[in-house]
Amino acid sequence: MLYCHYDMDGESLYSVKWYKGRREFYRYTPKENPAMKVFQLTGTTVKRSASNETQLMLVGLGVMSSGKYSCEVSADAPSFHTMIVTGDLEVCEVPKHVPFIHGIRQRYRLGDIVRGNCTSAHAKPPANLTWFINEVPANPSHIRVYRPLRDHKTELETALLGLHFVASSHHFLNGKLKIRCSAQIHDIYLQSTEKSIDEERPRVISAASSSSNGNSNGNSINLIHNIPYDQFSQLDNELPHVHGEVSAASAAGSVSPLTVQQYLQRLPSISSPKLLRTGSHGIGGLLAAISLLELATGLLIVFYHLLKFSTITVT
Repeated sequence: MLYCHYDMDGESLYSVKWYKGRREFYRYTPKENPAMKVFQLTGTTVKRSASNETQLMLVGLGVMSSGKYSCEVSADAPSFHTMIVTGDLEVCEVPKHVPFIHGIRQRYRLGDIVRGNCTSAHAKPPANLTWFINEVPANPSHIRVYRPLRDHKTELETALLGLHFVASSHHFLNGKLKIRCSAQIHDIYLQSTEKSIDEERPRVISAASSSSNGNSNGNSINLIHNIPYDQFSQLDNELPHVHGEVSAASAAGSVSPLTVQQYLQRLPSISSPKLLRTGSHGIGGLLAAISLLELATGLLIVFYHLLKFSTITVT
């Protein structure tokens, strides 16, 4: 609805004319019949029933309806005084969708660069975009301004605005960073899109886990447990402790490989009842009754484990 208010100061009205640019498209002359005349002009569809000498209603507005509109009022004879005033009319085509944020990840570490863009597509004029970080307008130094992209078929434009800053501790409130992009066209369109970003913190791996992973190699002591002999279980429990000490000392270059005698002294489980035949006599009787075959078997077992740990050399 366009209004044209005037004061004739006692004179009679001769005509009221409306122009778009320099072309007349509406005239109202009270003394003529019909008093209202409408002239065809692109973008100016007049609703006659709602128009008269002081107001004009345009319907079916489109982008082509934008422009400068003028109202010219003339007095009747004998003065024929004429006054004209002009105003701007802008018809906007608002985006069909809310602004879109792209390029922003869900998680960032302190010191990472937060880089992304916000677009508001197919509008006339292009939307005015604004970035907010935790509900505060982003620092101008963090903004990257780009020229709108125009669709030459529809004459509609897509607004694009970039964001670029380093994530710092003050950006994350309780581990969260909120980023919002707002798109506005005058006072007729306002839409926003928000993203919530989590702070990614370094994960701590326990020492026990690291140690167990580090021992997983070809000479792992865990291979000992693959021996299918239950009677050697106690020996297996003792071997890892000795092997750990031997490996640490050898790595430091402070000791030489253990002799068989030294190794036997380090393994009290060799004389365990699990490696000896049990009988009805005491420990002394059992030791006296050990056969040479059993002794040989025990030595072979010791040599087997020593060879696996590379603590002796056979020549």
